[in-house]
Amino acid sequence: MTFRSNRAEIDGHPQVCHHQSMMTMRTLSGLSREEIDTFHREGYLVVENVLPVSALDSVIAEVTREVTARAGELVAAGRLSRTYEELDFGRQLIAIDAEARGLVAAVSSGALSGPAIFEIIRHPGLLDLAESLCGPELIASSVYRLRPKLPRDARGEVPWHQDSSYFAQDCDQGLIVTIWIPLVDAHIETGCLYVLPRMHQSEVFRHQPNAAGTYLEIEAADLPDGKPVAVPIRKGGALLMTNRTPHASFENTSDSVRWSMDLRYQGASLPTNAEQDLRNDGSVPPACYPPARDFLVRSRERPEDVVTDAAVFHELRTRHRTQYDAGFANVTPVAEKRRINPFSLRRW
Repeated sequence: MTFRSNRAEIDGHPQVCHHQSMMTMRTLSGLSREEIDTFHREGYLVVENVLPVSALDSVIAEVTREVTARAGELVAAGRLSRTYEELDFGRQLIAIDAEARGLVAAVSSGALSGPAIFEIIRHPGLLDLAESLCGPELIASSVYRLRPKLPRDARGEVPWHQDSSYFAQDCDQGLIVTIWIPLVDAHIETGCLYVLPRMHQSEVFRHQPNAAGTYLEIEAADLPDGKPVAVPIRKGGALLMTNRTPHASFENTSDSVRWSMDLRYQGASLPTNAEQDLRNDGSVPPACYPPARDFLVRSRERPEDVVTDAAVFHELRTRHRTQYDAGFANVTPVAEKRRINPFSLRRW
């Protein structure tokens, strides 16, 4: 198996992560000792049936309302013929984007922060998984991402990278767990994730901005030797990765949008801005990713400080990012051109 390019056309038949898939909900609270060992050895772990379909359907309904509402604004502005709300979740955005580009970026990444998204971030099933790896004092990051991967659209392809490439170097040796969850079944055809197992045991590899300036990537010359593994996951399952696990996502060759979310958790002992606003002296609170506001999501020592209100969550992250952009980064994000935050670029 070889790489033609870092955009990653993979010759032959990729190795596929095979995991037992059951239709019943997972009953184990947290991870077993065997699962924890697998995670630390391989750098990733698939956990099936950790989220009820009803919780994911609430997110789908919330996102659909946002897409339809924003499409309505485009119709009112004369940029779109109709909202295409008669189409299902996998096809509405395709039809809108074919007529009026811009809406994909407007609902991607961390642009949306409604109650259903907040409830997924703090879902007990996911927090149990994260606690098994990070400990009981659990921090969630506002740097979650909602990702609609449209068919045959290069904007949805994510090159090989490690999440640590975006974070403060002081956090490289700590564990920040990414939990990647599909809102629809994710197969090789729809653009599931690929991982390079056991490469998390190395340092953070050299990264550079990709040609579009939208992502950091490990260029082909710096990509470690290893056999990529495709990780298809059914709706309701989750992929857990370390912050140093190289991973990527390639072309969606189906006729439907592959929607997914990636969430991040860490222990409270790592640098975090969960307890602070931006300081008046112009400095930035120590955090693994200062542009986003962390928040306490589970605690035995300080349960009264856990954020449990979606409105508080929305206000915290919005205020923090507004202050950061205005006073520190001095960058106004461009909706269609999702540029890499200057904080991450400074490292490279």
